[in-house]
Amino acid sequence: MSFNCPAAPFVGSALALKTTILPAGKILVRFHGIAFPANSFNPNFGADWLDPLDGARFNPFPDLTSVNVPTVYAADHFTAAALESVFHAVEHIPSPRYLRSQLATWRYSELETKRDLEVFELTNPNLRQLAVPGRPMSLVEAELIHSQNDQYPNTRTWARLLYLQVPALDGLGWRPRLGGQGSSYVFFGGRCHSTDFGIVSGPTTIESGLGFDKILEVADGASIRIVNS
Repeated sequence: MSFNCPAAPFVGSALALKTTILPAGKILVRFHGIAFPANSFNPNFGADWLDPLDGARFNPFPDLTSVNVPTVYAADHFTAAALESVFHAVEHIPSPRYLRSQLATWRYSELETKRDLEVFELTNPNLRQLAVPGRPMSLVEAELIHSQNDQYPNTRTWARLLYLQVPALDGLGWRPRLGGQGSSYVFFGGRCHSTDFGIVSGPTTIESGLGFDKILEVADGASIRIVNS
């Protein structure tokens, strides 16, 4: 099922939204590549926010100076982190297959927040605060989280709106598209910095050993089959 996510309105005044505080000392899990530290932000250099394939659901997007805002993704549970990174592109079809060889490009690390972080949770109760031009119904969770990647320019536009119109906002939170436990987050560079996330453990491989056992448990829970070929 796909959802046609409406483009965000561009408003000139700050939005007063109910937000959530992730407290200092919160442990987060981040899946990442092998080339960069776990607490490094993706600078999104040269990425085109209007190209659905050039980035992810909530990045890239530009600030008011047309410079892309750096971003970092993490989650408050191993399952949520895996589903929104390693298995992010898995289709919502019966028993999808995932090649074990693809696990070699991933590592996971644990991060600890070093200060309180303000986030806006993309859940239906919160999204009732956001009006959509031209229709009576507010923005809904399914349009942002369950839409296909052809709607990424629109979901990025909503992220940009929230970034620009809520000056104290450090990031966004949501429930993973494929279900599972926990919440996922994207944090905005400029509002947050690498020093706001201490590295507690990792990086740990997931192609073998304990890391593979953990990722296999996530896959089984999401009805994803990890296969050798």
